[in-house]
Amino acid sequence: MDARLEAELNLLRTRFPDLVFHEAGRWVLLPDYPISAGWSASRVPIVFQVQAGHPATPPYAFAVPANLTFNGVTPGNSSAPASVPFPGSWRQISWSPESWTPSAEPQKGSNLVQWAIGFIQRFREGA
Repeated sequence: MDARLEAELNLLRTRFPDLVFHEAGRWVLLPDYPISAGWSASRVPIVFQVQAGHPATPPYAFAVPANLTFNGVTPGNSSAPASVPFPGSWRQISWSPESWTPSAEPQKGSNLVQWAIGFIQRFREGA
């Protein structure tokens, strides 16, 4: 694992201490992410992949349990099944950061913590 990724995972753990990192493929599991009202669960596991070329390459998409709905409706801009290295059935939700400006110092520019916190915006949008 490169030093930049290790630093960003350490930053992520300050916000999500129970995260699981799967080094093959650079997958991150956030096992207990709180989401907004209207969804079929109040907390869900979320999986995302750290892209090759990170941090120059911005992150894209995240996966949630395949049966997650908003007011009974499957999320738009999503597809299932999604192939992730964690047990369960998953749905990929398309999502990308509005702006991605990483810095040489992970805590000062765009980073994986901001990316993960940003998922709540997608959930607020509903299905």
